Amino acid sequence: MSPLPVDILDDDWRHELVAPRLRKCFRAWREAEPALGAFRDPAALLRFLRGPGSGVRKDEVLCALLRRARREPVAGRVVLEAMLPGLKNLAGRLLTDVRDREELWSVLLACAWERIRTYPVERRPRRVAANVLLDSMRGTLATLSSARRDPASMAGSLPYSVEAVPAPAGVDALLDAAVRAGAVSRDEAELILATRVDDVPLSVLARSRGVSFDTLKHRRGRAERRLQFFLGRPCPVEGGETTFLGCSGRW
Repeated sequence: MSPLPVDILDDDWRHELVAPRLRKCFRAWREAEPALGAFRDPAALLRFLRGPGSGVRKDEVLCALLRRARREPVAGRVVLEAMLPGLKNLAGRLLTDVRDREELWSVLLACAWERIRTYPVERRPRRVAANVLLDSMRGTLATLSSARRDPASMAGSLPYSVEAVPAPAGVDALLDAAVRAGAVSRDEAELILATRVDDVPLSVLARSRGVSFDTLKHRRGRAERRLQFFLGRPCPVEGGETTFLGCSGRW
């Protein structure tokens, strides 16, 4: 079996991480971008972006890299590597036939790369990772749909249709549309954003609201199921928990 594009990407990153080019570029980025100054090397930066921490701080770091990515592909490559766990979650949700894995990954990575190189940092400086994943998902669905001769047959093979995804760009706008449509309440939308996107532990939020962890967990689960139906797709489950655009949330 030939390796998938994502496997090739993983192997490429191991070489890229120790390459002189990346080390040289990273030193220049640290001097030019204050948000990157705290990281001694790209590996430390990736650990931060993939680990727990302030969503605001992560947005600042990603925006600094994305500004560079417009003219420096190597900066875009760092962002792509940081986004890989979320992209793998998306691929798992979109795949309905294992025979389509190579095609799906090729399209998903191409859409993610295009979004990274052209991301509108000035207009969308918040919830950057979730927005990149959302845009990559939409681009992938649109590309796969146009590749089929019969659009009706695509609707049966994908877990949801392109037309079902609301038009507003960005996670905030998408959830605002869901609130206006009555799919979720404003409080539920903020709960999803806080725990799934802004990385606030659900246990911390439960204490601050004076409710039990289980109560808030079930409340979020019900809201996410309604949100998934609003987006026009069945609710995916990973380990008994739904996820929002590949973001697993913290406990």
